[in-house]
Amino acid sequence: MSESRSTVDERLIARFNQELGADLKNIHKCADLAKYYRSELEDLRDKITVTDAGCIPSVKSMIETSTARLEELDKKAASLDDFEDKINDRLEQYHQLMKEIGDKMKQIRELQTVRDYLALVKDIENISQELEASIGGKDDSKPIALYVALTGPNSILDRIDGIEAPHLKMYARKTAFHWHDVLTAKYSAEFEALLKTIKWPNLNQSLEQFNPSKDHINKLVLLAEYLFLVRLPGDQELLNVKLTPCIICPHYATPVELFVRPFRLRFQFHFTGNKQTNRIDRPEWYLTQVLTWAKENHIFVGQHFQSPALRAGIANSSVRLEFVRGLVQLAIEKLVVDIEQIVLDEALFAHLIDEVLPFEQDLKTTLGYPNSYPSVVSVLVQPVYFLKWMAIEKKFTTDKMDAMLNTEDPFELLDPANLDELKIPKCADQFIRLLDAIKERYCCLPQPSQQLQFLELQLELIDNFRCRLLQLYNDGVNPSKILNALNYLTSVLREWGENVHYLHLHAALYGPDADEISSVFDQKIEELHYCHQKLVEELVTWIVHEITARSRPYRYDQWPSLNLHDAKETLMVSATASEMFQTTVNLVHDMEQELSTNVFMVVVHMVGTELDQWMLSSMVMNTKFSPGGAQQFHYDMTRNLFGLFSQYTKKTQLLFKRINDACILLTLPLGSAILLRETLMAEADGAGLARALEEVGLTIFDKNTALDVLDRRNDMPRIG
Repeated sequence: MSESRSTVDERLIARFNQELGADLKNIHKCADLAKYYRSELEDLRDKITVTDAGCIPSVKSMIETSTARLEELDKKAASLDDFEDKINDRLEQYHQLMKEIGDKMKQIRELQTVRDYLALVKDIENISQELEASIGGKDDSKPIALYVALTGPNSILDRIDGIEAPHLKMYARKTAFHWHDVLTAKYSAEFEALLKTIKWPNLNQSLEQFNPSKDHINKLVLLAEYLFLVRLPGDQELLNVKLTPCIICPHYATPVELFVRPFRLRFQFHFTGNKQTNRIDRPEWYLTQVLTWAKENHIFVGQHFQSPALRAGIANSSVRLEFVRGLVQLAIEKLVVDIEQIVLDEALFAHLIDEVLPFEQDLKTTLGYPNSYPSVVSVLVQPVYFLKWMAIEKKFTTDKMDAMLNTEDPFELLDPANLDELKIPKCADQFIRLLDAIKERYCCLPQPSQQLQFLELQLELIDNFRCRLLQLYNDGVNPSKILNALNYLTSVLREWGENVHYLHLHAALYGPDADEISSVFDQKIEELHYCHQKLVEELVTWIVHEITARSRPYRYDQWPSLNLHDAKETLMVSATASEMFQTTVNLVHDMEQELSTNVFMVVVHMVGTELDQWMLSSMVMNTKFSPGGAQQFHYDMTRNLFGLFSQYTKKTQLLFKRINDACILLTLPLGSAILLRETLMAEADGAGLARALEEVGLTIFDKNTALDVLDRRNDMPRIG
């Protein structure tokens, strides 16, 4: 039997097995079963056959309805096919119509473009004709209005800007250029005539003396407004004047040009050609002249002609500064020509720098000349000349620094009759003035990158000055003088680090988002402080050595055998300590006279600390003290040594902590001393030890040191 049987087959087999059972004797029932099922099938066929009389009515009705619906659907499908054919025919007709309409619309648009094109041409021609007719008329405002309609905002040129019509654009621009030239020539001639009438340019007169009539001023103002309105169409940057690859002078308006023109003629007359005033070794002549012209006339130009510029729509420009820029441009053009010859001579070039820098400073402070405008210094900061400039600055400043250190007494203090807390050597003051002069020379430079190169020169000079001071120290110069110079230089650099100028340079060097705001001098201040600290340490070491070198008689005095002093007699300082104490007094006094106050206070505290340590290790720990010796030592220290330093510190006990603790232990009553020793030896707890030491007044000694000092007393009984 096949492995794959349908579900119907399975059901039939199961039915036959049920009917026949498991007995083979029932095999004869197969014929009866076949006959029975055949009969059942025929009955079912009759029930579902529509034409048979025995068909079930519901089945017959369903089949007839379904057949009718199928026939109806067939008819609808046929109808839809016919309708689709009709729609396709209609779409074809519409597509044909759309194509024809599209062609017509294209022709219409072309005709509209031609109409608009011709209308623009007509408008241009009409404006041109009206300008032609009105140019000689009495109404000067009409030609200006027509020109603005041609070139101004929402004008014909604006309307054709987005049109792909190169020939029309060219025609319109040529027409605008033509009338620009015509109108500019007309109103410029009238403007210049009025300038001559009011005796412009104003030369060597104050603003009060140069006082044109109100009528003339009003006419000039009106003509200036017309000229401001008659702007050349197109990109104004194309009119810029390129003097060098790095120096580009923007075009200025016609009224400003007319104001500058008489000055240009005079400048060319005096400072070009073979005139005696045209000398490359005298740049100050033409620089002073330009500055004088600007100072005498800039207020007049600004007062009267800024308003017409605003009415003409020029809102982002100062007519006063544009006039000054026009005058400055004369000097720039002159220097561009002369500098190639000047730079060949170092002396001439240095003189030129010395003249240009104050000229620039005066321009900015007196006239408010912006850094963004072209200036005479722009010629000097061109790379090829700027390198030469930096070399000259370095050579000059280095020579100046050497000269100030090679005088007879470079460390002479300023105003010795009125010395203040900060003792300033002359060479340090001169060096600070030199650094400040460098700053004043480069602060007017236009670019931070150029200023940073001068800052680098300042930092290099500071480093060289520090090295020269150390060299002088090694050559035997008094360290106090070197310390005063280092101290003053450091204090000034700290103050400069907070100056706005140097903060701007810090931002330019490290960026505005630096982790923390610091000073451009931080590294140099750190180096100066390191040298200062080393010199202070060496000076303190020398002072302490000078004092301790005279301590031998005192250290080997009869400390173990001195008797207690009679209470009726006054204690006196040990005779063996007089030389040591006198040396201390002399040296401390000398340091106070020679050093700045802040440096002296550091030195005197370090000397006190060193003496404190030396007195304990070299004196107390190497000596046995009798009660009388301890009493004398206590008096020498607390009434004499402490007294020497009392004017420099509020609490000398805190300066001489070790000596003070030693004196307490050496003069402690014997019973208290024995009890303290027993307590220290028995106590293991840290808090208990500290409490025991504090109870007797000790501030710095630990357990071992305190026991060692107690052992220096020869009245203490031996242990064990």
